[in-house]
Amino acid sequence: MKAKDDLCETSPHSELLNLLNVKLKKFNPIPEDRRGGEVRGGGNQLTPEEITTNSIRFYAEQLKDEKPVKIRIETFTSLGKGPLTSLIDRSSKVFLKHPTECKFFSLYGDQIIGAYAMTFDNILRLYANAVNKDNQIAQDFIRTQLVPAPMSLDEAIRSLYDDYGYQQNIIESLLPEDVKNLFFGENSLVSIADVAESKLLAFSLLGGKIDKFQNYEIFIVAPKSKKGLLGSNETIVISGSGQIYEVPLLNIPLALNVMRSLGFNAKIVLITHLHISDDSFCRVGDGGSWYHYKGKIKKAGCDFLSNAIMSLKEKTLPLSDDYGTYKNSIDRVNEILNN
Repeated sequence: MKAKDDLCETSPHSELLNLLNVKLKKFNPIPEDRRGGEVRGGGNQLTPEEITTNSIRFYAEQLKDEKPVKIRIETFTSLGKGPLTSLIDRSSKVFLKHPTECKFFSLYGDQIIGAYAMTFDNILRLYANAVNKDNQIAQDFIRTQLVPAPMSLDEAIRSLYDDYGYQQNIIESLLPEDVKNLFFGENSLVSIADVAESKLLAFSLLGGKIDKFQNYEIFIVAPKSKKGLLGSNETIVISGSGQIYEVPLLNIPLALNVMRSLGFNAKIVLITHLHISDDSFCRVGDGGSWYHYKGKIKKAGCDFLSNAIMSLKEKTLPLSDDYGTYKNSIDRVNEILNN
């Protein structure tokens, strides 16, 4: 066990500094036999790929007696331009440790070799480091060679809670322009309120999948009108596992599109009438505003969230006037919540 632990250990920072301080002769892409003369015709000129290969070999030869250095991938993504350039010249002696596993990525010049899976939270954390340090090599690696580990259905829904976990520019830069245009409109920016939905969209674009053993059903229960709502403005989301979530600031059309892109069977139930008790209910009235009726008393406004949660738990949603429109979905929600 000790031997395995040693293999997984990263090097002390002093060893990284020692490697960065090794003096190297600078690589000249023009072969010695051509320096000082004119290359005619271009037939024997090196391609960019050949120049890169020769450069890597040139520096590797100078470093053949140096000790390899293992550093955390988090350290690599946090490097600025100067240290990063020095590290790339010394790539033959640098190995990057996976955040959670005993695996190491190899560097080949400015390329990180291989494709790897890790949790989406780790990917976002690494990417945020890379963007904030303008580390383009790490950004390209994360966008093209890291695949998020599968999420459960409930993890995907919980990710919709967090609009403030990452800066807008971090999530925006993960999304290709054509995708941003499709989901947000041409030349539109991701708003703060849509960061959580965009984060889940990025998960999908990076190749993330939902656990195949999960029930893929999701139901959103929302008021058809928002006029006259009292209390909290969270949106109710019911998962196929029987969990009821109250998601704040949910962009319902965007969330539905993203969920469906991940393979969810996502449906919405829009409520205009909510049964509360034998003599009490909420209804959308004139002008699209909600009213609360109790006996013969009518009051403006309705605490939709609390009453809808109660209706779901007490299985009284079929008493809504909207039952005829959404019968299949409401029946399925009751079936899921009964299990």
